[in-house]
Amino acid sequence: MPGSCAACNKAVLVTQKRLKCSSVVCSLLYHSECVNCDDSSLTNRATWVCPQCAVRKPKRDNTNTPIRSQGQKQQSPDNASVSSPLLSTDGPVCDFMKEIRLLRQEIKEQFANQRACLDKFDAKLSDVQKEVKDLGGKFNGLKKDVDELTKSVQFLSDTHDEQIGLNDEVKKSLSNLNSENQNLRSQIFVLEGKMDQLEQQARDCNVELQCVPENKNENILTIVQQMATIVACDLSDQNILSYHRVPKVDSKSQRPRSIVVKLSSPRIRDDLLASVKFAGLNSPVYVVEHLSLKNKKLHAATRLAAKEKKYEFVWIRNGRVFVRKNHESAALWIKNVDILKNLQ
Repeated sequence: MPGSCAACNKAVLVTQKRLKCSSVVCSLLYHSECVNCDDSSLTNRATWVCPQCAVRKPKRDNTNTPIRSQGQKQQSPDNASVSSPLLSTDGPVCDFMKEIRLLRQEIKEQFANQRACLDKFDAKLSDVQKEVKDLGGKFNGLKKDVDELTKSVQFLSDTHDEQIGLNDEVKKSLSNLNSENQNLRSQIFVLEGKMDQLEQQARDCNVELQCVPENKNENILTIVQQMATIVACDLSDQNILSYHRVPKVDSKSQRPRSIVVKLSSPRIRDDLLASVKFAGLNSPVYVVEHLSLKNKKLHAATRLAAKEKKYEFVWIRNGRVFVRKNHESAALWIKNVDILKNLQ
């Protein structure tokens, strides 16, 4: 509430018309009706002076003094100089009014400070809103990136799962192929053994004459018959089915090509081998069983291993290779090269 009227001592409401004295030492507040003033008739409200300040001026015609009710009569000039107690500039009312003015001034200053603070707050709030708006835009862009990244990760995850499934199928296929491969290897090993056995069986009736000198016009049948005569073996022409020289296994070897003779039966072959001691020629002649290529390689490897590990005896019987360490040890059948690795 602004204050009280200095004339009627009633409260001056905000909705009522009012006037304030422009004097520095006064600044009293009045109802416009109490001082008989119309706001519209005043040219400058800032220079208006209350009746109490006006009576302090030098005496003059005060017939138009406004401090009176409209229904009262005009006071005499003698009474005009007498001030109303309500318009006295001394006393607690004046002090109270000054305090009110100071309070109003402080309130105005506080309002001004608050207004300045509010303006600063509005400016900061506007900046914050702009930043929030910018952050919102950035967040939307970031959200799009995250969504795309999520889709990419999901795609990679699905692809990884598919790849895992394919890997499992490939592993199963590889396992099956490995099993089949092992089975096929086993079958091939068995078949190779059977083929070697059949190949060696096809040579059961053959003998091989090694280190027999070659002549351009030689007669192999005569050479075989002479050898049989030398070793005292009864070998007729009917028992000799075929004969020929075979190519060298090692083309760089200086030894002459061997002669393979096919006899009528394994018994005739065994009799000839039992009768052979040596050939009466310029160089030694060896008569051995006709081995397959694999058995020849196995026989050569066995002789080298026996020499290295000090085995005294290496021989062939019915297409099989045997070794014996000494006269007291047992004979050992060399079936393959792996057995040579375990010789002691």
